[in-house]
Amino acid sequence: MTPLEFFTVSKIGWYLVAPSHVLVWTALAAAVLAARRHGAAVVPATACALTLLVLLTCPVGNWALRPLESLYPRPAEPTAIDGILVLGEGLNGEVLRDRGVPGVGPDGGTLLATAALARRHPEARVVFSGGSGELGTAGLPEAEVARHVLADLGLDDTRVSYEAQSRTTLENLVLAKRMAQPAPGQTWLLVASAYHMPRAMLSASRVGWRVTPWPSDYLTTARGPETHLSLAANLAHLDLAAHEALGLLAYRLSHAGPETP
Repeated sequence: MTPLEFFTVSKIGWYLVAPSHVLVWTALAAAVLAARRHGAAVVPATACALTLLVLLTCPVGNWALRPLESLYPRPAEPTAIDGILVLGEGLNGEVLRDRGVPGVGPDGGTLLATAALARRHPEARVVFSGGSGELGTAGLPEAEVARHVLADLGLDDTRVSYEAQSRTTLENLVLAKRMAQPAPGQTWLLVASAYHMPRAMLSASRVGWRVTPWPSDYLTTARGPETHLSLAANLAHLDLAAHEALGLLAYRLSHAGPETP
């Protein structure tokens, strides 16, 4: 499977199997069966109602996210680093194109962590890797959004190299390594959200790049009960966890060996 085919299949597949979308398909099946006065309508209707009740009363999304976020804890900060690699994670280029203002949303934690690291380590090179994740459109790459945000955070543009062609996490690492040309023994920090770090580190291993994981931000606590319940947030976190888990599985099944950087 070519990278473009993998990207296309993964986008379409995720649209079909995302937990929030499966709830819609289930509700739609119940409505169709009910419209035909079919007694089987009670099965999908009950399944949908019970699922929503569980999501309303139990932090299922955080339970699913916590193991992913705990897999790579943030280590002690090195005294000196050679480079900072930061991955795009859904920055909205269309908002920047339409409004002239970066569309950061909930995905800006990586940029804040990058700016902070760059200030503490003026010796480090910074590489941002992120193209457009849109399917079938020439969307504005995440690299352009990151350029605006990092400049606003005071990071000198001459310190940052922007890779704007990658569409998947594996492509992030392949193209960023080709751009950075890291030397053996160098210390590079890989900046990504904690929930995304397992797939990012798997991709780094695929391209043979030894990096130090640097989780930028977390959505769950390390342990203990969750006291603030929200159906919308719970379902969003469940979607995130499912997306990363399925992504890890797909990467392991479709990429048997290292990629050529």
